[in-house]
Amino acid sequence: MLFDIVSPYGLDEHGPYIDIMLSPAYRTALVAEEVEGGTKGLEKTIVETESKTIASAITYEAPNHAMGGAAYVAEPPPDLNTIVPVEEKPFQKVRVDSSVGISLPELTDPALEDPVKTIATRALQIIQSYGVNEHIDNQDFSALFLPIVAGHVKSNAPIKLVLPAFPAKSPNRVDKVLGALPDLGEELALAHLNGMCEAIAEFYGPGAEVHIASDGIVYSDILHVTDEDVWDYGEVLRAIAKEKAFRRIKFMRLWDLLDHAQPQIDGQGDRTYYLIHAACIRRELTLRYGESKYDPSEAIKNDPDTLATYMGYKKFLAGDLAQENWVAAASGKEKKARFAEIAKEMLVRGRMYANAIKESMSDCVRLSIHPSQDKTKLSISLIPQARGNLGYTPWHSCVAVELDGTYRTGHAAEFRDTYDLVYLNGRPHHFRARSELFRWDIDVDFEFLYPCGLIIRPSLSSTPKKRPCACRIPMQKVRALSNTFSPVVCRDFRPVTDEEAFIEKAEEMGGILPWFFGIIEKVRDNGHDNTAGNPAKSNEALPMHFDGTFKMVERTNHETGVVEKARQPPSYQIFTCQATAPKGSGATLFMNSRLFFRYLAAPHSLGSLEARKWDLSSSGYWSSTITDLQLVIPHPVTQAPCLRWNENWNEEKTKFSRMRSCIQPVEKEGGAADMGFGILERAIEKTLYDRRVAVRFEWEKGDLLVNDNVAMLHTRTGYEGGCAREIWRIHVE
Repeated sequence: MLFDIVSPYGLDEHGPYIDIMLSPAYRTALVAEEVEGGTKGLEKTIVETESKTIASAITYEAPNHAMGGAAYVAEPPPDLNTIVPVEEKPFQKVRVDSSVGISLPELTDPALEDPVKTIATRALQIIQSYGVNEHIDNQDFSALFLPIVAGHVKSNAPIKLVLPAFPAKSPNRVDKVLGALPDLGEELALAHLNGMCEAIAEFYGPGAEVHIASDGIVYSDILHVTDEDVWDYGEVLRAIAKEKAFRRIKFMRLWDLLDHAQPQIDGQGDRTYYLIHAACIRRELTLRYGESKYDPSEAIKNDPDTLATYMGYKKFLAGDLAQENWVAAASGKEKKARFAEIAKEMLVRGRMYANAIKESMSDCVRLSIHPSQDKTKLSISLIPQARGNLGYTPWHSCVAVELDGTYRTGHAAEFRDTYDLVYLNGRPHHFRARSELFRWDIDVDFEFLYPCGLIIRPSLSSTPKKRPCACRIPMQKVRALSNTFSPVVCRDFRPVTDEEAFIEKAEEMGGILPWFFGIIEKVRDNGHDNTAGNPAKSNEALPMHFDGTFKMVERTNHETGVVEKARQPPSYQIFTCQATAPKGSGATLFMNSRLFFRYLAAPHSLGSLEARKWDLSSSGYWSSTITDLQLVIPHPVTQAPCLRWNENWNEEKTKFSRMRSCIQPVEKEGGAADMGFGILERAIEKTLYDRRVAVRFEWEKGDLLVNDNVAMLHTRTGYEGGCAREIWRIHVE
């Protein structure tokens, strides 16, 4: 395939985008290899550009989940160890013919044009990346669902996914779950699913939708969960999705699958109608979709997916039914036999339900919360956790927020004695690690965000007139929390609008690092179009970066007595929002290093990155070249590995400073070649914007935000020029 590639995160009429820069060391290696007759796995072309330079270009070997294509390759300065004004070296566009293999099969339907196939393939790759078996190249799943996805794309309609899930909370509200209604677990799960769909919408306008087919009524009578609990659980789920604007999440009830006309009743009338007809709807499911020849015992023997589901059922039944009277009186053997019997009954019900979904939702990609081989459905975890781990579902567990910023799922009995139970709106919501960091002199609430971040507000009992002043915020605790929970946002306090007061809050955190322009940088659109101007003072989007890459100080070498220049990036940023951009624009994205390494796609990993170094050259306002930057560094407080990177940013994206970041090649044992050029850079820049990795933060006037500049990278989206958006920033050591 031949594409014009100019940006890593979208599609134009030619295909997917990517930016690549060749480092001098790599170019030298390529030339040497070419003299010897070429290299295995690399296509080379020599393309004469409009200038007198001859550039060597390669087709790189993309990882399984990367889209391939041609690239514009930017010619770097001849020597990265010399400071060269990059604007004197114009970008040279080089056409590269690329035929990178993809893990998905070719479509055989001649009516499907390449743009449709390209978008459908990319969408399905994102969906598969959310699966617990993401590293497996599953041709069966791809062959089954790629034509379905392509059909939606061809019709310019949302890509539909269906997930039978979210039935009701476990009946064991003593040891397993916190109550009958959704809590933090469900909130995280819905955010996770919505994020997957939004990731597709970034390059395909209609995006995707997850249709949650609630199966509570299918099993509730078996598990002794009341129909009232099933209804109330579903209603609160819908309220969460509405409140948090999860617009990609759709909900279905069993009567929708049976094609019953939904009653046009509001509020309590809906609930009453549902309760009257619940038993009838279950009976109709059996009559319409039951299979007299289906034997669950035979299915367990012959089908690995059924066996996995059966084993999962038996495991959770022991906990779900633990509070029932018969369980306490039964022997171990009796309980085992009864749980097996109930699990088989659930398999029969599940089979009927799956048949109804297959008939009614045949145009959907099938998702599942049960383990499978990903042949006819994709197994996904709902609450973020280690890759490849299916984990607990939110209706069978509760969530504990750990001090390292992770969300841990488990049963209530595991956390009750050693964690604090946190309530929201009078209901138990989650457990939280016990720490003085959460104990303030003022009454505040802590809201943990997906996929990362923390909002701290005055307690709901505070009235606007009695809101505490931001001067009472304990900045040392906020700084400590930011090491693992960044960004930490203090919201709804009486705002800081005075420069001296803002500087005082920063000084409470630590030593201030001033710049040549002073202590406070007031980030707002100045309306300038000077290519040498500061891009932060424009309305443009910015590249993902950490602050202080170009901050240099003079230090005396105590051994030589020579005054040398050294980099001095700050440890923290403190921001306050004086005015916002129009809604939906001017957001700030914060990328979490811990999550970055979790979701970095194979074959790349922390181990393959931590020994790497990279070179950076910039034009315009920050015109300079820096070499031998460490790609991964330990956090000075937590010792956790942290990514250091500046996103590549060329003239297609900005009229201001351009950035070129190139990872240095490394020598392999036995003389083996390093990975193809551009692969690692591209994998990094793709993962930076993964919605499981970066939180998209919308500012509100008066927000006071602290961010750890080591653990996080950040960027912003563009916004309307000339608007009032104004963010003040101070750097803290």
